[in-house]
Amino acid sequence: MDVGDCLAKIAESQVGTRGDLQSGRATLYGYLLATDVKLGAFGPEFEKTGFGEKTDRVSLLNPGANDLSSRFHLVTQQPPPELPVIFRIHNWCAAFVDWCVMQLLMNSPHATSLSLAHRPKTALAWGLLEWGKHKHSNCDVFYGTHQMPDRGDIVVFKFHHTGICVEPGSKLHPKDFHSVEGNTTSGGSGNQGYKVEKRLRHLHQLKGFIRLPPRHRLGDYNISPRIADTA
Repeated sequence: MDVGDCLAKIAESQVGTRGDLQSGRATLYGYLLATDVKLGAFGPEFEKTGFGEKTDRVSLLNPGANDLSSRFHLVTQQPPPELPVIFRIHNWCAAFVDWCVMQLLMNSPHATSLSLAHRPKTALAWGLLEWGKHKHSNCDVFYGTHQMPDRGDIVVFKFHHTGICVEPGSKLHPKDFHSVEGNTTSGGSGNQGYKVEKRLRHLHQLKGFIRLPPRHRLGDYNISPRIADTA
């Protein structure tokens, strides 16, 4: 079970999530809850809508759960088209990466030696590089633009943005790669967006990337070579 592929698949499963629609709002709140930052820090709108620091996770992730009428509707009833709602959320790209790693550790804990206790919880894109360098993460951290990230690597960009690499390199442009990112748009050069999307990025945009550790192998436990050879 490859840890990079597992993480990339989790990121890919979220493509299309939109934070500007009410249907995607619960998912977006889930991303934010994966950080160690208080929700109010992401924008003053949280305080105005009741999603403040004291909001419990059940009501936050299941809006309207106590309203019986919201859970039932006629089979023939056609839902009205959903209109975008202007709701400013500040910089949730790192929160999206934190959430993906958390899902990996909860659903495929044997794919990596990273423990749930030491998962990333930062709300800062560049903070992921600092987290990766910590001894408890056991990650490999690569700086600069000299090496192409692999599938499943956490990529951190010079313009304070982050995502997860899903397609390293291409035959036409070997220094390009695709990453899945939160807080982005469908195209263009901006990173301040409202959705999770797959984006084409360039090697020269990288500040660095983080590679999660694979699961421990027999030799990782300092077992003597004589015993390891007979295992």
